[in-house]
Amino acid sequence: MHSSADIEEYTIDSINNISEPPEIVLTIGSTAFEKALNKFKASPIIASFLPRRVYEELLERTLRKPNNTTAVFIDQSMSRQLALARLIVPTGVTIGTVFGASSIHERERLYHAAKKTGFNIKSVALNSDDNPVNTLQPVIQESDVFLAIPDQSAFNRASAKWSLFLALRLKKPLIGFSEKYVDAGALAAVFSSPQQIGKHAAETLNTYLETEVLVGPAHPKYFTVKTNLKSIQTINIQMDDAVILQQQLGDSH
Repeated sequence: MHSSADIEEYTIDSINNISEPPEIVLTIGSTAFEKALNKFKASPIIASFLPRRVYEELLERTLRKPNNTTAVFIDQSMSRQLALARLIVPTGVTIGTVFGASSIHERERLYHAAKKTGFNIKSVALNSDDNPVNTLQPVIQESDVFLAIPDQSAFNRASAKWSLFLALRLKKPLIGFSEKYVDAGALAAVFSSPQQIGKHAAETLNTYLETEVLVGPAHPKYFTVKTNLKSIQTINIQMDDAVILQQQLGDSH
């Protein structure tokens, strides 16, 4: 095989027009991946631009062979996020976080990454009927750094906003999960742009076309670190700038 394969593009609505099983399927987003899983039982699939936990949940519902499906996730690994936290607070002992209805499934990965990076975890589960301030404040106050984990529930927006407000008020560094969150006031975040995820997905596709082997599912290979200067000044923390942090993170990952 070779990398000069013919490419046909389809939308979620037009996927049913495909009559012959494709040689390989590359999906963009969770809905497209779910559609492809249901329609193409035998064709290998590369999923992209979807969270790891969504990929795993959708895959569990099918009877596909595990070596016939792979993914480039949209989210960063817990180990990379905690490595960033460790660079920002080298002597920090406790990292705090809050779990929602969907992010609670990240608990095991968080604890594993914390063990590798030398953090103790202080966490709480936030339900829709909880008072976010009363629930979040003790966790943030008793932590050296706070990690915001995205959650699919609508309540996530409120908890993300209150986490940010409390972290700045209590002068605690908050590691966000997106560029927009840093723009809103998070101290720092590691994230991958659409171009970076697309580049990784294209490399995964090319590897398959050249070798007929699907590499394993992975978090984005390429990433960016961004910091908020105003928040750094508000918290009054001494830390490297984003360029150096990104270089250090790349060297360790």
